[in-house]
Amino acid sequence: MKSSNRGFSLVELIIVIAIMAILSAAIAPALIRYINKSRKADDIAAADTIGTTLNAAITSDEDLYDFIMIATSSTGNNLNDSQIRNGWIRVIGYCNTPRNRYDMKFHAINTAGVTADQKKSFEDGMNEYLGTGIPRLKFYLFDYLDEWIICADRDGKLYVYIGSGMNDDRYHMKPKTQGGRPCINNANRYCYQVWPEVDPAYNKLNTPKEAKSN
Repeated sequence: MKSSNRGFSLVELIIVIAIMAILSAAIAPALIRYINKSRKADDIAAADTIGTTLNAAITSDEDLYDFIMIATSSTGNNLNDSQIRNGWIRVIGYCNTPRNRYDMKFHAINTAGVTADQKKSFEDGMNEYLGTGIPRLKFYLFDYLDEWIICADRDGKLYVYIGSGMNDDRYHMKPKTQGGRPCINNANRYCYQVWPEVDPAYNKLNTPKEAKSN
């Protein structure tokens, strides 16, 4: 007696594969958006932890507070009169996420009016308070969105940005109210405030690559 069972024909297999390909193409963009939205949410939550921790640190540690006040008030910090009037804020330091390292440490920006020893003491103090609380960025793009950036205004209020390119004493941030996404001395660098408020332009990013084109 012949068995009635038989496998798929070649045509049937091709049809099934084609259907799977079409479904995958339709689902993949939505899945990528969902994953990136989740990564942004994780980074925003991490920014809240970083900002809250450092805010508590400068409130309780007079040396850290004094360093920030010197850094933001120094006449040698390259802010012009217009920027000062419009509330530009000073980059205090950054925590980078480069390709070839996994330890996240706070690095202070060079500031007129403070010595190398004072800068080193400030870095050590910030890292002591942060401990292991500096996570690697998840919504990440090397050279564009790869650093936590810590800023302060002239009253000592802290801000956390995500961006890149913080490596000397030239950098300052435009307030979020002046268009967000400040480009600091380099048209290819993009920075977004994520604490205490989140820049709407950051929330609108579907992928990190969009930071280059927005």
